[in-house]
Amino acid sequence: MNGNFEMFTRRAVNSIDTAIEAASQLGHTYVGTEHVILGFLQEGGNVAASVLKSSSIKADDIYEQLILFVGQGEKTNLSYDNFTPALRRVLSGASSLAESSGTKLVGTEHVFMMILKEPGCGAVTFLRAMGANPARLYNDCAGVYTGSAAGDIPVYTQPDRKQMPTLYKYGKSLTEEALEKNHDKLIGREKEIERVLQILARRTKNNPCLIGEAGVGKTAIAEGLAALFVSGNVPNELKNKNIFSLDLTSMLAGAKYRGDFEERIKACIKEVTAIGNVILFIDEIHTIVGAGAAEGAIDAANIIKPQLARGEIQIIGATTLEEYRKHIEKDAALERRFQPVLIEEPTEMQTVEILSGVKKSYEEFHNVIIPEDVIKSAVSLSVRYINDRFLPDKAIDIIDEAASRRKIRHIRNLAELQKDTHPDIFDECKTLEDVRKKFTVKQNENISPVRLTAEDTADVVSEWTGIPVSSISKDEQQRLLTLENVLEKRIIGQTKAVVSVSQAIRRSRTGLKEQSRPIGSFLFMGPTGVGKTEFSRAIAEAVFDSERNLIKIDMSEYMEKHTVSKLIGAPPGYAGFDESNPLTDRIRRHPYSVILFDEIEKAHPEIMNILLQVLEDGVLTDSKGRKVSFKNTLIILTSNIGSELMGESVRLGFGESDAADTEKRVKSELKKQMKPELINRLDDIIVFTPLERSHIRMIIRKLLNELNARAHKIGIELEFSQKAADALIDEQEVKKYGARYLKRQISEKIENLISQNLLEGKVSRGERIKISFENDKFSIMAAVHK
Repeated sequence: MNGNFEMFTRRAVNSIDTAIEAASQLGHTYVGTEHVILGFLQEGGNVAASVLKSSSIKADDIYEQLILFVGQGEKTNLSYDNFTPALRRVLSGASSLAESSGTKLVGTEHVFMMILKEPGCGAVTFLRAMGANPARLYNDCAGVYTGSAAGDIPVYTQPDRKQMPTLYKYGKSLTEEALEKNHDKLIGREKEIERVLQILARRTKNNPCLIGEAGVGKTAIAEGLAALFVSGNVPNELKNKNIFSLDLTSMLAGAKYRGDFEERIKACIKEVTAIGNVILFIDEIHTIVGAGAAEGAIDAANIIKPQLARGEIQIIGATTLEEYRKHIEKDAALERRFQPVLIEEPTEMQTVEILSGVKKSYEEFHNVIIPEDVIKSAVSLSVRYINDRFLPDKAIDIIDEAASRRKIRHIRNLAELQKDTHPDIFDECKTLEDVRKKFTVKQNENISPVRLTAEDTADVVSEWTGIPVSSISKDEQQRLLTLENVLEKRIIGQTKAVVSVSQAIRRSRTGLKEQSRPIGSFLFMGPTGVGKTEFSRAIAEAVFDSERNLIKIDMSEYMEKHTVSKLIGAPPGYAGFDESNPLTDRIRRHPYSVILFDEIEKAHPEIMNILLQVLEDGVLTDSKGRKVSFKNTLIILTSNIGSELMGESVRLGFGESDAADTEKRVKSELKKQMKPELINRLDDIIVFTPLERSHIRMIIRKLLNELNARAHKIGIELEFSQKAADALIDEQEVKKYGARYLKRQISEKIENLISQNLLEGKVSRGERIKISFENDKFSIMAAVHK
């Protein structure tokens, strides 16, 4: 066997050249089969290397064996002439093996099989010394060699880079990456793969276009096809094909002058046509429409149409359904050259299978262990709480970030551990070698894989959405149990409302609520000023962390039919289509919120129809087609319907015995003015009762305390006599106008008095002021220094 390797695959030649270089670097005087084994592993992307790696044999292991058994010296200059007789016999036998099987080129699999059949050669000796079984390796390689049911070799040969410089400059070979196992394994999608193969094997119009939402796995299917081509498990028409991913962005970059982009596209097409076994993959294929179309120039779509029509090139496209309709369908000449393949979002069960198949890559990368229950948790949480993205992408992202989060925390713990460990080791050891060995042992003990838990995935979802997903802590448990006490400090005299809403929140937080509906939906009815709006604010602060998580929609602004567009956005073609809207956009940013529809009876009936969808399904589709989830919101409607009946009962002096009758009359009035389908979708209708005298006293004391807190910030302390507090109360006015009347009284009678005295210099900062009521007049009785 001389140095003529024209009939060898590029990877086989690269492996042999790598073997010669390795032998030269080690200072050896010959090139043997043991060096070729090292060459396979260092080249990496060949069949022989994949068989060796599957038996856990690494290039470093072979390198160490060579130094151990052969030694190491000064660099030598070796060539094909320095091959050992055994290696020459192997290469000659590999050529015969390939020829006898009808294969045009000699691959690494042929060379490796002949090495394993060579008795007593250095490679076999090394492999046995490392605990490998040569016979098993031979069978593994033969399995790859014999291919599938057809019984012939699934030869995959890559064209020389010199033949396709433009393609390599503006793209990458997916088949080459698949050979080097740079892609995650494709799990499932057998039906879609079969459909794509059918289209690719057609005589005409053999260009599939993968259509699906972002994140469902369109690019992964293209990568899976590349892996199939490498394995040879494809129809004969598609064997020895290469899939190249073309990057239009890099083609456009730097195209300064007119014609630069067209020239690059034409160069790619010329190379594809010349080679004949290349299939182009264009991700986001809708971008070819208009790409490079400067004034007087044509875009990429029109450049490739003639070649597509003549069948000179094959393209696999990928895009979303929306972009396909927007760009591809409008161009009938382009659309008819592609065959759409719809890629549906996988089910939860399919996603669990996908994650189980790819988890090994994430375990190795993050040095973690991902149990099956964590995968199921990630999928379940992503479906329940992340509604604007699609499986499997969102579930994979949760696993990835949870593993990253856990790894970082583990490393921080190790850093703390090493602070304690290092001095101990240095004190115990005398020599530098002992220090190194002991330190390495300690580190290896500490960097063991950490186990991911379902709580880790829940924490990630909570960080992304702001929704409390993780298990309930003891502090939160206590807060939920005492929620009524917290709310009643702000909402006085409305016990039924407090209890009903608190129960709904506890059901939601413990996971017992119906997942397809909001946390709770309530209609608050009653006269003005009894605390309906204030109750919404109190809930937002006590449960949803801040009053900023209250989204208030004043329904008096939605009295006309066209104002529906203000809630969900204007339809395409109308003014305001690109503008944000107050409801869906805020929910997308803050999915864990209280939504208050104030004075719902004033809204147009069309608004009510939108509410029906939200209350029943917990989902609303805006004008841009985006589904917005309301499943983690608390929806409160307020209404003044029937408030005149409650005012009438107050004027006539009805007592508690008639409260139930008044409530019935109010609800009866509600049924006359609201659709029954809306009323039926509410969790509860709560009638707020007019304030009693005891409630009024508690409210006035609360408002005066709030005033005192504001005064304290400017250096003044206030004290109110009981007579002054009572003078602010006019029961009939309070029952008519509610707590807002008390706020106005305090503003007019007390705040004005204090501000007047401050400006006149009668009261100074740092003083204690006592407010009294004498002779039908409020006055400052004393101003003493604190």
